[in-house]
Amino acid sequence: MTGDIHCGFDKGFSFGGVYEIRFQMELKGDTVLLVDDGDAVQGAPVGYLSRGEVMINLMNEMGYDVAIPGEHEFEYGMDRFFEFVQNANYDYICCNLEKDGKQVLKPYVIKEVCGKKIAFVGVTTPKAITLVSPEAFQDDKGNYVYSFMADETGELISKAVQESIDKARGEGADYVVLMGHIGNDPTAEPWTYTTITSRVKGYDVYLDGFSHDSTEAEVMNAEGKLVKRIPAGVKLNTLGWVRISAKDGAVTSGVYQWKNDFDPSWLFDFENPMTKRVEEEKKAAAGLMP
Repeated sequence: MTGDIHCGFDKGFSFGGVYEIRFQMELKGDTVLLVDDGDAVQGAPVGYLSRGEVMINLMNEMGYDVAIPGEHEFEYGMDRFFEFVQNANYDYICCNLEKDGKQVLKPYVIKEVCGKKIAFVGVTTPKAITLVSPEAFQDDKGNYVYSFMADETGELISKAVQESIDKARGEGADYVVLMGHIGNDPTAEPWTYTTITSRVKGYDVYLDGFSHDSTEAEVMNAEGKLVKRIPAGVKLNTLGWVRISAKDGAVTSGVYQWKNDFDPSWLFDFENPMTKRVEEEKKAAAGLMP
C-alpha cells in the first residue's frame, strides 16, 4: 500500500523500488495487489504542470489495482478528477463521496485472488471540502453539489462504511480491507479514523492515509475486536503491507520504511522498467519548468 505520494514518485522507495519489491515477491510465488490511499496527483511542480496526468500514467504503468481519492485528487476540479477515474487502469472507490445526495463512485470493489475474494472499501475525509478550492465542489452558481457525508456526529459516514462492508460480505467477500484517507487530526472530529473504525465491524485490516505518519496502531471495532491500522507515510517513505496466508488464511500486516535521501536502486544497483520510467519523467518534468 502506498499513500500521500504527492507526486514524489522519485522519493523514498521511489516507484522503481516499489516495482522491484513486488517483482521479487512475485518471483517467490506471492500474488500481489497494489493499492493507493490517496493524495497522489498533487504536491510537486510536475503535478501542477500536467494537472495530475503524469501520476495517473505512472500509476497505470505500475499496475495499481485499487485507489481511493484524497482531498488533493480534487485539486484540479471535479471534471479533471473524473478524467482520472476514466483514464486509470485501476478502480477508484469511495463510499462517502456524493453528488446531490447520490454516490458517484463505487463504494467498494472485490478482487479474486487465489480462489479468495478480497473486498476493498474506500472512505475519504470530509475535510476535503475545506482543504482544496471550494469551486471544485460547487456548480456554476456557487452552490455545493458534492459532499462527503459531513454530519455533526459522523454517523452518516459510519453507516455508509458499514453498508459497504455488509454488501461486500454479502457478495461473498472472504476478507475486507478498509481503506481510508482519514487520519487522526483532532480538528477533524467526528471523522477521525479512531471514531469511524470504532463504529463499524466486519473488516480485517484498516489502511490509513492523510496523516503522513508511519506509526502502526490497533483500533477497536464495533465488536470490541482489535484490528491493525497500517499507515501510508508520505512520499513513499513508508509502504504498508497486508499478507493473507494461503495455508491457513491468517492475516498479518506491517510497514516497510525507507527514509534515506536516495532511492534503493542506487544502493542495491538494480534497474527495472520503472526505474527507467522514473528517470524519464524527471527529465521531462525539468523540461516543463518555466
